[in-house]
Amino acid sequence: MTCHETIDMADVEDVTRVAEESVPETAQTTTKSPTILVAEDDREMRGLLTWALTEEGYDVVEAENGIELLKRIEPSLLEFPFREEPCGYDLIISDVRMPGLSGLDVLAGVRLCDHETPFIVITAFGDEETHARAARLGSCLVLDKPFDMDDLLAIVRNIVPPS
Repeated sequence: MTCHETIDMADVEDVTRVAEESVPETAQTTTKSPTILVAEDDREMRGLLTWALTEEGYDVVEAENGIELLKRIEPSLLEFPFREEPCGYDLIISDVRMPGLSGLDVLAGVRLCDHETPFIVITAFGDEETHARAARLGSCLVLDKPFDMDDLLAIVRNIVPPS
């Protein structure tokens, strides 16, 4: 075929169909979206975070307090001996001050079990002590409220690119 010949759309459809049929079934499966666990006791803020992350292509699981956060990360963290297995989330974003347990308490428990899941801490009370403790415990970042959602999303994309 030269550049001046017209292409018959039926030929294009045939080539596309043959190409799709020749791809192994395992290669046709879709890639799972990264899963982010969001813990925030303020319902509106939790909803906003969930909405923004979902719009970016992430699967989001919510926790409304520190105990629920801990249970969602690893139920065995509530028992001894601890399991040293990945927690099943690609990223955890947690408020610091929540009922039950603080986000920093949960972060300490997660690190105690050698989980290396990236952890972002958000807080309305971002004093130097909170920032220092979060850094010692292995938090990727501490964001003080109010923060720009676009900034958070850019940081999340750098840590865990959406699929």
